[in-house]
Amino acid sequence: MAGPPPKSTLSEYEKPKFSKFLTSSVIAVTVAKLRTFYLHSALLNAESERFSNSLSGKFKEAEEKAIEIEDKDPDLFGFFVEYLYRDCSILSRKVTHYSEYVTLARLHALGERIVAPKLQSYSLWRFCQSLESDTFISDESSCELLRIACTEITERVREDPMRAQIFWYGGANISNLQRLDMFRQLLCDIPDLGKQLCLWVEQNQPKKLPEPNELQYQRFAPESEYSLQRALETAPKVE
Repeated sequence: MAGPPPKSTLSEYEKPKFSKFLTSSVIAVTVAKLRTFYLHSALLNAESERFSNSLSGKFKEAEEKAIEIEDKDPDLFGFFVEYLYRDCSILSRKVTHYSEYVTLARLHALGERIVAPKLQSYSLWRFCQSLESDTFISDESSCELLRIACTEITERVREDPMRAQIFWYGGANISNLQRLDMFRQLLCDIPDLGKQLCLWVEQNQPKKLPEPNELQYQRFAPESEYSLQRALETAPKVE
């Protein structure tokens, strides 16, 4: 009698097919009252606890199939939509331009706001994958990263790993930052920033997290499978 299938094989069978998500109801998600995205509820429920809670029970959002969120940037939310529906989003490739570090940090912060832990995990891993002390990030982008770390990502007793990576990079490049007027203005606007950077000057880079398990495998089960054995059985025989 054959034994149970290997664990990895079993988990693949347990994954839902993408087409099944497309049979769910469509939700209108309006961002900053500027742009509306029409998204399948099953995908939102699977990726975001905030959306899942809003769309369950007798909440107004569930009845009207419409959600409004106050994020100021619909384009940033568009990256989340690409992540939901496509395999070629910014989260599926290495950083190719320093400005993408800012996008990844903002996606991590968005993941916190909509309670989407996998989005946060993917954003953090892509951010850390190629970040070194000598990685070139423009002055403007470096300051923007520090602003995001201080104002968009919640400070916790156990430091958020994205904040830690940003503050470490800032501390490693503090001599360059100190020459910038925009950095000095940032220190005035965010008094806590100076303290955070001092903690990271001459410190080792925080440990880079391993690749998230979900990134090592397909997110969805194949729509159809045609096993090699079946193909061999049905292939025409050569006389």
